[in-house]
Amino acid sequence: MKKLITLSFLLSFSSFAQGIGKINLLAICQDKPDLIIIDNGFCEEYLNQQEDIVQGVVTPDKWKIRFYASHSFTTYFDTDITFQSTRYNIEIKDYSWAERGSRAYFTPQEWAKPESNPFQMIDEPTNTFTLSFEKDGNEFFFQAFHPKFLQAKDQVKYIIGTIDGVEMNGYNPVNKPFDGWDQTPGECEIMGNQNTKHQMTFEIGYGHRFNLVTGKLGSINYIPSVSVGVMTGSNVSLVTQEGWWWDYEGNVEPYRVQGVGGSITNRVEFNTPKERFGVFYENKLSYYHQEHGFLDGTQVYNLGYTGNSIGFKFMIYNPKNH
Repeated sequence: MKKLITLSFLLSFSSFAQGIGKINLLAICQDKPDLIIIDNGFCEEYLNQQEDIVQGVVTPDKWKIRFYASHSFTTYFDTDITFQSTRYNIEIKDYSWAERGSRAYFTPQEWAKPESNPFQMIDEPTNTFTLSFEKDGNEFFFQAFHPKFLQAKDQVKYIIGTIDGVEMNGYNPVNKPFDGWDQTPGECEIMGNQNTKHQMTFEIGYGHRFNLVTGKLGSINYIPSVSVGVMTGSNVSLVTQEGWWWDYEGNVEPYRVQGVGGSITNRVEFNTPKERFGVFYENKLSYYHQEHGFLDGTQVYNLGYTGNSIGFKFMIYNPKNH
């Protein structure tokens, strides 16, 4: 005849149970033949945590590896920028960048086109990929962020310096629109200034995992973190040639490290019960000091931006699930 054991009763009176005799919870939860288990979900949690309640022994945590993939929406802050080249030697106050999201690659209509490549959506939009290693709540990670930003349209900004030797000190269009054949020496005609080709931010960082809620459906975690890194890319700059309207000159800069900086990130994620899969939202505040090419010279500015990412996470390795 099998013995009836109710683990909820056993846990409530564990001190008395210890007086009766040593209890092997592991053997009980593994369903010995002479027992009928009524545990109300205790055994699943017990085996998952690898904890001996009676003896108070907790199995040491081991490294877990997670992978995150998300799409990011990025907002860039205005910044003072300096251009130094043969023709342009100016500073523009509150210069504006715009995001190039290329989100058309997410649509089924785009994928249905014969020449379309659905996997191009990995490159074309602004995406973020993270590989993390966590133990005892301490998370170390490597992140690759793929921003694409370019000069915002229709800017009228305060410009100081010289263009083609002509002094400038006042509000002017950054890219003066075509208005006939009356080009005036000293007009600012930056037709394009973009960081979209091979543009990447690589960061290493540290965060800590806080469990907010755990239930039958899964858990909710909050992970604040800080990181440092480098921004790389290949800038493309373009201006109207001096004395012309229809001809232009420009420069495609070789791929290089453009700047250094860091980020403060907050992430909230929902995970399935054994955390094999999850979804998350991440907010990032970043600051990078950038120095890279412009025409035959350089441009210098401080790039600040916020990124809001929504995506999926996968547990690559968890010893508790093996």
